[in-house]
Amino acid sequence: MIGRATAGLLALLLIPGCGEEGRLGLRLLHASFDRPYDGLDTFRLRVLDADLEERQRLDVAVGAGSLELGVVSSGAARLEVLGLAGGSIVSRGQSRPLRLESGTALEETVPFSTPSVAVAQPASVIITPALVVDGDLGEWQGSPSLVLDRTHRVAGPEPAAADLRAELYLAWDAGQLAFGLDVSDDCPALRAGLPAGACGTATAPERVYLGFDGDDEGTDYGAGDLWIALSATGLTVVRGTASPSQLAVVFAPRRDLGGWIVEGSIKVSALGRSSLTTKDRVGMELVLVDADPGEAQPSALRWSGGSAPADQPTAPSAMGTVGFGQP
Repeated sequence: MIGRATAGLLALLLIPGCGEEGRLGLRLLHASFDRPYDGLDTFRLRVLDADLEERQRLDVAVGAGSLELGVVSSGAARLEVLGLAGGSIVSRGQSRPLRLESGTALEETVPFSTPSVAVAQPASVIITPALVVDGDLGEWQGSPSLVLDRTHRVAGPEPAAADLRAELYLAWDAGQLAFGLDVSDDCPALRAGLPAGACGTATAPERVYLGFDGDDEGTDYGAGDLWIALSATGLTVVRGTASPSQLAVVFAPRRDLGGWIVEGSIKVSALGRSSLTTKDRVGMELVLVDADPGEAQPSALRWSGGSAPADQPTAPSAMGTVGFGQP
């Protein structure tokens, strides 16, 4: 069953099996300033496999009271909830990796937001046992993620699903904003000129740009605003000011060599703040640049969908926004 609650949308999914029927409750968590339910006429639940390919789809019309949602097949899965209006996606959220089995009873919190908003959850809730910035995302496995794929392309050829796709994890406590980025890339090249396997030799390294608008006021770069360039060769603060003691970042190849990882944390003092609370909001931008050999122009994915060139800082007014949830 599915219904509206003060904390968000609650869905009860039935998981069939030979024994006792399993039940999974979904609780949608949104930022206090976001309005992900406005104007929705349909909720869509997508059951995704380990490669984030759709395995099952359930649609239900939005209405008063409880609504019949349907039955979800068992097995390893991610659950994606989409809010639709007139067939267009208005809001979305995705669970952490789950194992759906008969006989189990779970309640899962899923961040749910409009496209330019992300919800960070408390580090104490989703990071186990504790954050260690070392390029290994093992402690993030209990965290939901925000996915960047071909729908976020702003430059270069459209990448295939296996070519370039990223999952962004966000967590927070009073003193820091932490992030993990897991990038699937069929031709990873972490340093310019190094062989990149069967696809040739790269002329430029894979790179990431991160932008922050510390108080989300949208004015041009000032105190608490940053634009950071990251690659395996190092970190450069392009706009703004931050000391090495305020940033911890590791850029590393994935263990299966099928991509690369960025893991880091930024102290709130670099964002012009003394602490973070559930009432706060921070502007954020994320740009991925994938420079495969032989391509005239690298592919680039941008979270906010802004129009600035991929290698140029996004204006704070065009950044997305991070809210700080508390389940």
